Amino acid sequence: MSADLGQLQDRLEHHFKALSEERGQRKLPVYALEHGLTVEELELMTNGLKRRLGIGGYTLSTHWLLWIVFATEQGYDYDGDEYWYTFGRRMPGWDHGWRPYIRSWFRRFQRDYGGLRPVGPWASNFSIIAWPITHSLLPKDLQSQLARSLYNLRYNLVARLNLPVAELGRYVARMSYGGSSRYQNFLQQEALVGSIVLALLAHRAEVGVTIIPATLERIVSDLERARSARQWLHDTRKAVETAIIRGAARNVSVHGGLQNSREPEHKPSIRPSLVLRQIRTDEWSPTIEIPSFAEVADLAPELGEFLRTTRCQVAGSPGWRPPGWLLNGSQRRTLELWPAAGKPVLSFQKPNAVMEHLLAGEGTIRSGPTWLFRIGPDGQAMEVLSRLIRPGKSYVLVARGDLPSLSLAKPTSIICRDVIAVRFHVPATLSDELIAEFKKADLSIAETIRVWPAGLAARAWDGEGATEWLENESPVFAIEHDHPLDHYILSLDAGPSVRIPAKPPGEPTFVKLQPLAPGNHVLGISVARDTNDTAKRPVEGVISLTVRRPNPWVSGTIGHTGLIVSCEPPFPTLDEFWEGLTQLSVLGPAGRQVTVTIELLDGTGNRLGREQVAQLTLPLGPDSWRNAFTAFARVEKQPWHYLGAGAGRIVVDGEELGVVHIALSRDVAPLRWVWQDTNRTTHLRLVDDHDAETPLQVTFTSFERPVQAIPLSLEDVVTGIEPPSPGGLFVATYGDKHEALVVSSRKISGGLSGLLIEPEFGEMLVEPKEVLALIKAISIWSAARLTGALAAERRQNIVLRLEERLYDVMLGPDWARAESKLKNGKVSFDIAVKGLLDCFDKRHRAFAFILARDAHKHAHATADARAREFAILAQRYKVAPGAITRPAIDLGEAIAGRMPFSDDDLLSIIKNVWDQPALAAGERLIQLLGHRPDRYSSPDPAERAL
Repeated sequence: MSADLGQLQDRLEHHFKALSEERGQRKLPVYALEHGLTVEELELMTNGLKRRLGIGGYTLSTHWLLWIVFATEQGYDYDGDEYWYTFGRRMPGWDHGWRPYIRSWFRRFQRDYGGLRPVGPWASNFSIIAWPITHSLLPKDLQSQLARSLYNLRYNLVARLNLPVAELGRYVARMSYGGSSRYQNFLQQEALVGSIVLALLAHRAEVGVTIIPATLERIVSDLERARSARQWLHDTRKAVETAIIRGAARNVSVHGGLQNSREPEHKPSIRPSLVLRQIRTDEWSPTIEIPSFAEVADLAPELGEFLRTTRCQVAGSPGWRPPGWLLNGSQRRTLELWPAAGKPVLSFQKPNAVMEHLLAGEGTIRSGPTWLFRIGPDGQAMEVLSRLIRPGKSYVLVARGDLPSLSLAKPTSIICRDVIAVRFHVPATLSDELIAEFKKADLSIAETIRVWPAGLAARAWDGEGATEWLENESPVFAIEHDHPLDHYILSLDAGPSVRIPAKPPGEPTFVKLQPLAPGNHVLGISVARDTNDTAKRPVEGVISLTVRRPNPWVSGTIGHTGLIVSCEPPFPTLDEFWEGLTQLSVLGPAGRQVTVTIELLDGTGNRLGREQVAQLTLPLGPDSWRNAFTAFARVEKQPWHYLGAGAGRIVVDGEELGVVHIALSRDVAPLRWVWQDTNRTTHLRLVDDHDAETPLQVTFTSFERPVQAIPLSLEDVVTGIEPPSPGGLFVATYGDKHEALVVSSRKISGGLSGLLIEPEFGEMLVEPKEVLALIKAISIWSAARLTGALAAERRQNIVLRLEERLYDVMLGPDWARAESKLKNGKVSFDIAVKGLLDCFDKRHRAFAFILARDAHKHAHATADARAREFAILAQRYKVAPGAITRPAIDLGEAIAGRMPFSDDDLLSIIKNVWDQPALAAGERLIQLLGHRPDRYSSPDPAERAL
């Protein structure tokens, strides 16, 4: 057998050397899955390695290429669950300490044969198994997801097949939405993705193949075993081949030559837009929105590298933005100085001629001297580039210099240097004088004529001129204009026209028709401004009338025979569903019933378990779904593979109405907690694929003592442990990464009082380190995943008690009691808030009242505006003269889990706030009151006058 393994080793060395020489000329990588071994040879190799492990003195590196092939085969079968568990099961005798050898052999494979090196966050978190999974090209659990992405992009791929492989892979990655986190990690390997896409689509189109045929045949064969993936791949190939053929025919000129087949150049949209945000009555804060520069980065690798490594600055907004800021979606910045018209709003720390050229044409705001904004119902005013105003709408006009004279305008405040502003409302009806006034201010008026069905409702009305009526009905229409008119001219079909005098602007005119014969009719409407306007071509419009006979009613029929299912968020995860963060709405025939179930799947799509959530009556709204899910979550069930599932789906079954599936993805972490069921008990087990040199630590924290972490044996948790009743928090940590899980089981003793466990904290230490420990505990409890009965309720109670303890340490027991009264609702809202305000001394009472009164405004302001306003108030009311107020805001953000800090930075923030309790209490007021529907109104007239 040793001779057989040696022969396979020699054969693989020659095979990969030949591949490396051929690929090196084209600068293409070699993949370990391209080993060229048959199924029988793989089985022979695996059995030989098993036997050699059983013999003492065996040197693994003797057959290092065989071990690479074996590891890659496990990567090809990887479904996102447990790589090393499967590896060890298929190779008895494998020692956990040999894992780093796999990584060193793959590095040798990269050096000797040009193998691909894994990159990206996935490679960082899974530093060993990233190698075999990358070299497995397309693991089975990702094949159907790639096929679906290619199907969605099938009409756009044909124009990009000639791109370099990395650019093609980048395009597929950028345009692929949804899918599991494993799939997103796979898409990070842009060159790999591009190579596979070209190979899959070139399989029948006869384009140059970058993967050996045997390996490609294997991937395609596995793809085609899944019904949906097979159809997606078939349709994609067909669409690409058809587009190539049609494109070739279209590019042949009548003279026999070839025309230029190059597509029109796509110009990315990078024009900034201005927005005014209303921060209080008649006060506006301008912001500028910069579109994402992702499309600019795709224009050329040099531009992408420049954007990823260069800081930028927004005109009118101080401070440099970090490298890559423009690639993370659209960005908004508050303006302190109005940008100069005609000049780019972006500047970079380093010069770049191409970027400067793009910005000079597209990166500027509209030239002034005035800018028009339409006020929306959300309190924001959007810029109107066309300068077109509409009756009934409100506007803000911003000017650099003198404002135009408008009789309707009222001064308004804008928090920005170098500009002034006025606000005006356009009346529903416009006089000739107003029209002339607006035109003089360089504002265009949208003159509109509205026509709509009146009286008896039409059977159908699309809002654009098409109506439907029954033959025994008399259609009635209302006509209204918002500008001076003299008369209307109406005509029905080809009949004579009728002239009707127009009423004053804003007053509707009603027109009634006689019942019409079944069929299609047209009502023509034209208008004239005055009696002398008839010589000019009048403004014309038509109304389409479809007249039909009444439909007879048939017993048992319904008006809608299908289901409309919507989900929020659109692409939920399995954890979001399990924690009740998914909202489901189902529309269909009223009174019909649908069955909603949840299915759990492994990484390859095989079903692990199925549970019925509820049987519900249509229509199903968010409230009904919330009640049904709450009842479902309260029922104590077996864990049914929830923690071990790689994905899931919500199934809405309406029988003959149809079945709708909503995919539930799951992020795969290097450390994962899973359940393992035995005959009598349920064990919790840790899956360890982190592969890092940093030592792994595992702790348990009980509900009773939520700050005291007890170390656990790594060997025990990897094998499996039985969680103590009633459960608690399990945390596995390496470096700065951790995987946390709250496990909850029903408490046998204590009756109803035992359902929510009250924690014990012991002696309280009034010092910054105690606050740091409490904040860290709040953070890890809040972010942990949940499983088991009452897990969410118990965690919420623990977090609540930790916050009370924290503010007891920082602000004293009076504050902790007052905050508890506000949360439990045993006293009125105003009395509870007054109790919080009483915790401030008299010198700082005005500061506290202002924050309580305006808590909603502060909570919804941008971070910079909030910090600026907070500092102004602290200075005005002498709360902390000369002190820096930012640490108080940072502390509140850290407690709320919205801003991560290192332990050293967080301890420094706590110490800065420690001697300024009024600042910490003020920030806490904003957190407590900013998102409540109630508004505080002090009974003290002196306070209300502030």
